[in-house]
Amino acid sequence: MHPGSELAGYRIDGVEREHGDTAVLRAHDPRAGRAVVLHVVAGAPGTPATARFLERAQRLAAVAHPHLLDVYQARAVDGRTVAVAEAPIGRRLDALLEECGGSLGAASALRITRQLASAVDALEEAGAEPPPLALDRVWVDEHGHASLDGLDAHAGPPVPSSAASLAHLLTLLTRRLPPSAVTVVERARDGAYLSTGQLEDELRRVQAGGLRRRRAVAIAVLALATVVLIAIVATA
Repeated sequence: MHPGSELAGYRIDGVEREHGDTAVLRAHDPRAGRAVVLHVVAGAPGTPATARFLERAQRLAAVAHPHLLDVYQARAVDGRTVAVAEAPIGRRLDALLEECGGSLGAASALRITRQLASAVDALEEAGAEPPPLALDRVWVDEHGHASLDGLDAHAGPPVPSSAASLAHLLTLLTRRLPPSAVTVVERARDGAYLSTGQLEDELRRVQAGGLRRRRAVAIAVLALATVVLIAIVATA
C-alpha cells in the first residue's frame, strides 16, 4: 500500500499514520473526484476484530455532524476490511499547537473543545463509541472549524468519561484558562457532567461570559477616552 498503488479502486496518495492493527491512508476517489481517507485493518475479513471494526464504522456512517468527519462506507474488499471516510481539511491539532508555542489563546481552546464536545455528544446519542480524544485525531481549518476523526474509536485506553477526557484536552490546548473554565475542568474531572452535552453547555456559558467581559472593557475604555477628549477640548 505505497503511494501510487490502488486499493478497492482508490489511488493511494500517502500514509497518514499507523496505529495498532490499522493503517490510515490518504487516497483519491476517481469516481467521485474527491480526496478520501482509507482506514485499512490488518487481518482477514470475518475475524472478530474486523467484524467489530465494520460494526463500529457502520454506526459512525449513520451519524452526520459538522464537527465529525463523515464515514462514506465500510466493507470487506480485495481481502481487506476498509472504511472510506472524509478527508480532513486544515492542520492537525498537535501541529497547530506546536506552531503556537504549545498554547492556544483561551478563546480558541474553548471554541475547539466545545465543538468536539458537540461531536462526541452526537456519537453517544447514536450509541457509537467515541474515539480517544487525542490531539492527532483532530483537524482545525483556517476558520477555526474543528473536525474529529471518529473511526479511531478502537485505539487507545479507556478514559473515565468523555467529559473528563475533553476537559483534559482543554488543559493541553491552553495555559491561559479563565477561572470559570478552570472550575468547569475540575467539575468534569470529578464526574459532575452526565453527558458531553452538559459540558458543551457549560463551555458555551464560559465563552459568553468572556465575550460580555470584553465588551464591557471596550465600552469602559471608549467612555474614558470620550471623557478625556471632552476635557481636552474644554481646556483648549
